[in-house]
Amino acid sequence: MRIAVLGAGAMGSWFGGHLALQDNTVQLLTTNSAHHQAITKNGLILKSPVDEQCVNVSASSPKDIQAPVDLVLLMTKTFQTKDAMASIEAAIDKDSHILSLQNGLGNAETIGQFVSAERIWVGVSMVPVDKIAPGIVMGKGHGNSYFGNAANHNNTDMAKRIEATFQDAHIDLNHDTNIHKRIWEKVAFNAGMNALSALSRGTPSAIDASPGAKALAQDVAKEVAKVANTLNIEIELEHVKGMITLSCTQHGDHIPSMLQDIQAARRTEVDALNGAVAMIAEQASVAAPLNKTLTTLIKLTEFANQSQSN
Repeated sequence: MRIAVLGAGAMGSWFGGHLALQDNTVQLLTTNSAHHQAITKNGLILKSPVDEQCVNVSASSPKDIQAPVDLVLLMTKTFQTKDAMASIEAAIDKDSHILSLQNGLGNAETIGQFVSAERIWVGVSMVPVDKIAPGIVMGKGHGNSYFGNAANHNNTDMAKRIEATFQDAHIDLNHDTNIHKRIWEKVAFNAGMNALSALSRGTPSAIDASPGAKALAQDVAKEVAKVANTLNIEIELEHVKGMITLSCTQHGDHIPSMLQDIQAARRTEVDALNGAVAMIAEQASVAAPLNKTLTTLIKLTEFANQSQSN
């Protein structure tokens, strides 16, 4: 399959590297020039707790994408989606499909400005990956990934093709016809864990060790579930609590993306996580004080970081 990874940061590079190892034609597209230059010069280094391998794979700026492309694996931040899609629009034809494994809510709606609904796939991934240097990414453990058609179109042939391509690359990506439930469950997980990690500047192991922190993350998830119910989406809270426990115990040294952004004084994805939950809650006249407060605190931290850098 001809695959372009749009937003080849830590997770995008990890997926793209493994896909390239299985004879797919892969392009890693990133605006981080140091990252793509390192890959071009030295190859992409994939590290894990047990081994390390170097992958020869194409890396460039999005504007240098080479058409045609069967699948765009979209891994940018949610607020970057529109500009990122616009940057490769000329390379997308009527046969190109988009697969978003991005965090948060609202990604499908933005992608829909560029391709028709039956060619939009959305999903989630719990694979913990960190970029430890330009051209070097490290997987911190196993995590499941799921995808489905954003508008529930029954394109089973493409679904099977995507699933088989990733499974052949030893990426545990599974087709799920109830994908929006999965997305909301990850939002429930991220809304607590990512926000608390970012605000405390601590990893999941710190949340596990700090009195009351893990319980707070679970309370945030419970609030997200209540908001999801207003959209007739019922998430499994026990499953989300299991995700929180897994993160705290088995992925304890992973640096969540929101924490990485705060450390680097960058904009976070809080608007697509806690902020989106709070907005939907307000529209449905449902109280969501935890998500509203966490949104305010993350925004305050972003503002303080920006003020200090200026």
